[in-house]
Amino acid sequence: MKNKQTILAAGILGVLALLYYLTQTGSVDTKSIDVDQFKIDKIEITDISLTSAGSSIEFIKNESGWSLDDYPVDTVRMKQLMDQFSDLSIDRMVTMNPEKHSKYEVTDQESQFLASNGDGKDLLHLIIGKQGANYQETFVRADGENEVYAVKSNLIQYKNKTVKDFWDRTITQFDVNHVNQITFSGELNYSLNREGPVWSYDEVQVDFEKVVNMLRPLENLKASNFADEIGVDNTFYQMLSVGFEDGSGLELTFHLKDANGALLLVQVSGNNKIFEYSKSGLNRFKKEIAELLPDPIPTS
Repeated sequence: MKNKQTILAAGILGVLALLYYLTQTGSVDTKSIDVDQFKIDKIEITDISLTSAGSSIEFIKNESGWSLDDYPVDTVRMKQLMDQFSDLSIDRMVTMNPEKHSKYEVTDQESQFLASNGDGKDLLHLIIGKQGANYQETFVRADGENEVYAVKSNLIQYKNKTVKDFWDRTITQFDVNHVNQITFSGELNYSLNREGPVWSYDEVQVDFEKVVNMLRPLENLKASNFADEIGVDNTFYQMLSVGFEDGSGLELTFHLKDANGALLLVQVSGNNKIFEYSKSGLNRFKKEIAELLPDPIPTS
């Protein structure tokens, strides 16, 4: 009898231990979980905030697209963020115990994502926790809830983002076929002028296609990052003046980021941002007139 009681007691303890494990660790039957409960329609989203370490960056959607601090955001980076957070799939529940929130870094003080619609309704409000051991999932918790889930997405990359990580890094964007004048001054010194289909290099006629191919990268220069300022220690390096057929113009001023470095600080007329750009990116414009002259007609 005593052995039977011992076995019964052990069985009860085992069941209780199993129940505790299931409820406290979250290793429950995934069939009881709505794996799509965090999915939202990204078309409805008009406002997004990412909060981390007490600071918050606020994305606003308007007729021209998404902006951040009244400056356009990079469309590719924004699409990645939207796609990831609107299509989250829950892999499993991790715990329902509030005392374990700190273990998974999902306390109220951690990084948060909030998406709202045009009526100010919260569509998704998640606390972003730490990365799972397999580096392919992230622990998250819905604001105001106790349940911690592992979602099949690497959200850890958004925990410490800044506005510079999302701003559009486009320095220039235009059609080179509308350009009729380019002046280089600084390390490079020459001018290109076009009259109709004829380009001239310091008043000497040069090959049309060679000039257009050389200028083509100016159509869409991309910065590597943003800088805070151009200071007195940032030595002037180069200026590009671009003129267009409609009479408008554009000026790009390049300064050395540091004396022996490979990066330049770029300021563009009509834009208050300061971009970082590779010094080697200007090497394509280091052309002597001989390089732009028409190729000689082959003799038979």
